[in-house]
Amino acid sequence: MLKNLLKKILYKEKCSSDEYIKYLRKIGVAIGEDCTIYSPKNTVVDEQYPWMITIGDHVRITSGVILLTHDYSWSVLKRLNQNCGAGVILGASGKISIGNNVFVGMNTIILRNVSIGDNVIIGVGSVVTKDCESNWVYAGNPAKKIMTVEEYYNKRKDKQLQDAKQLAIAYKERFGKIPGKEIFHEYFMLFTQTNDLDDVFLSKMKLCDNFTDSKQYLSYCEPVFETFQIFIERCFINE
Repeated sequence: MLKNLLKKILYKEKCSSDEYIKYLRKIGVAIGEDCTIYSPKNTVVDEQYPWMITIGDHVRITSGVILLTHDYSWSVLKRLNQNCGAGVILGASGKISIGNNVFVGMNTIILRNVSIGDNVIIGVGSVVTKDCESNWVYAGNPAKKIMTVEEYYNKRKDKQLQDAKQLAIAYKERFGKIPGKEIFHEYFMLFTQTNDLDDVFLSKMKLCDNFTDSKQYLSYCEPVFETFQIFIERCFINE
């Protein structure tokens, strides 16, 4: 409790995701349900025109993300010569709309007059200058279409075992011992049956407000390995 109190004193409305979302709603940002801003103190949501920002349901905003609804570059124009309107103030503002079920990668910048659809993944370090179509993965500066979300799903599914094996080998190299199954909290569906779920795995399944879907997936998609022991032995074959 003391730690949380100190965080609230130090970071005020940015002390937690819940507090920051509550604050943003208060000043005019429209934010849906089940949204998370993972590092509020490292996130910039433009407060000059907060009513110009709309964020849907199930949106994940990671560290370093910036949402900009205005542009202060007119400060240069204001000091140009008389032929270019010296002293003029030329405002620049626009809406930002983020749909449902969107992931915004670390250090992404989303500029004004951008609409992001549903089921969109924005890669790390992207600069989003144009609209993003639903069901696509975008990345780059400026952000461009990389692949459909369905293609991304198949890519990640195909690489699960490879990534898990790399994780296991790196752990053993670093700590000198075989990792326990709790290390694989994002890979547990490779080796876990529906009746063998511990608290760590259950907590992952409860994320994103679709626990029932995760249970159903486990019920009709058999894990690749019958047990964790078989899985971990496979990780170190031909190491």
